[in-house]
Amino acid sequence: MFVESEMLRSTCAITTRFNTSTSPPASQVTLIHVDRLMNRDTNCVPPFVSVVVPVFNGMPHLVALSESLLGQTYKNLEIVFSEGGGSDGSLAYLQSLTDPRVRIIEQEGRPSAGENWTRSTQAGQGEFIKLVCQDDLLKPDAIQKQVDDLLACPTAVMAIAQRDIVDANGKLLYANRGCAGLKPGPQPGLFVIRASYLQGTNVIGEPLAVLFRREPLLNAMPWDDSNPLVLDLDCYERVAPSGEMVVRLESIGGFRVSTASWSTRLAKEQLTHYRQWQDRYARTAHPAPSSRQRRKAAMNARLQTTLRRGAYGWLKLKGSFSSS
Repeated sequence: MFVESEMLRSTCAITTRFNTSTSPPASQVTLIHVDRLMNRDTNCVPPFVSVVVPVFNGMPHLVALSESLLGQTYKNLEIVFSEGGGSDGSLAYLQSLTDPRVRIIEQEGRPSAGENWTRSTQAGQGEFIKLVCQDDLLKPDAIQKQVDDLLACPTAVMAIAQRDIVDANGKLLYANRGCAGLKPGPQPGLFVIRASYLQGTNVIGEPLAVLFRREPLLNAMPWDDSNPLVLDLDCYERVAPSGEMVVRLESIGGFRVSTASWSTRLAKEQLTHYRQWQDRYARTAHPAPSSRQRRKAAMNARLQTTLRRGAYGWLKLKGSFSSS
């Protein structure tokens, strides 16, 4: 998920702190969206953006995320929190938010991660949709920059950017991670997915680094967590054939590593999970990877996993996974 081959470079900024209701039926959401599109003068009114946040026992990091979302310089947005039945006070905190742009969905039962991600995505009414995990952060101008990227490239279905890696306390660990080997500007979506296959890592990164156009994302639903490590990459792969991805080589937010983060808990299984995705990709991709490319992809997956485990071990020794 977050490690590229260069991630073990040292940084002098280790101690820098990173700055930072219920959903209508799907048919109704579609009508709202279509009505907004039909009545919006695209020369005057900025696109409506949905930021969707699946939540399950999100405290205490949910507070910092909410503040980073409410503080966005881009104002024409809604923030949809989908609470998945946790017990740590997340719902009470969300209900204390008074900003009219906030909507809260209380899920029945205890949905899986993929189900919660899917339901929150489908609840978004915006022309553009961004999913952000409950412990991550966005920089104040993140949405503005990615809206600009999509407007400047009408053929792009995704705007992707770099992100920083921060510790449990929000301190910067690694700056400007992601998009390894990609050039800024529009890139064919299938080319970016092929790069993720060959490099042995998800070069796009977590959903916080992505802003989607609505229709291609909804057509790619559901988020499938049967292989949890590539929950995000699996979705990107299904969106990619619809168009281009516009790349920004600049960090727009922070991916938090902590004992609570999913990728941290999956560290021991990451090679197996990623190789499963690579094997499936090799069977279904057109054109199919050559034998040489398959060997390269397998080797890079092992290398990335080794680097990731080394980084996790170092961060654990430093106490970076635990909140102070």
